[in-house]
Amino acid sequence: MAFLFNLNICLATYLLLTAGSGDFLYFWSVEEFISGAAVSIIIAALTCKIVPDSISRHINNPFRWIALVIYMTIPFFFSLFIANAEVIYRVITGKISPAVIKMETGYKSSVGTFFLANSITLSPGTLTLEMDESDNSLYIHCLAWDKGDVFKPNDVAPFIYYWLKKIYG
Repeated sequence: MAFLFNLNICLATYLLLTAGSGDFLYFWSVEEFISGAAVSIIIAALTCKIVPDSISRHINNPFRWIALVIYMTIPFFFSLFIANAEVIYRVITGKISPAVIKMETGYKSSVGTFFLANSITLSPGTLTLEMDESDNSLYIHCLAWDKGDVFKPNDVAPFIYYWLKKIYG
């Protein structure tokens, strides 16, 4: 399963990066397509032991891919816009009170926690420092934390947390 996952990722990446360079299917030359497939098979064979089967099985679900594309186009960019506006506000006004907090995600899968950690890190003003794999919790550095000691899992990035909870539970 990991072999097929790596093969799909490698070949899709190669085809996206070389699109428009030939006349096979209006995008690639035949030689280019064959060499890309051969290189993808070699890379997938060399790296299939790196990705655990549980993760590749979880990620290979096509419905999760569709949901993830929808998540990346609408909710994530909305949250990213809000985070940028908040960082600009905090920098201009100087209202910064940094803190490191532990966020217990409540996710069952480490894949959902992984996507949440990367989404939080991509948002300005926050940085994921560590992921505890035993309970899928995250240690996050926030630029401004004024919520006190009471902490709910969706306090850091509620829109992102909600959508990833729907996709990866």
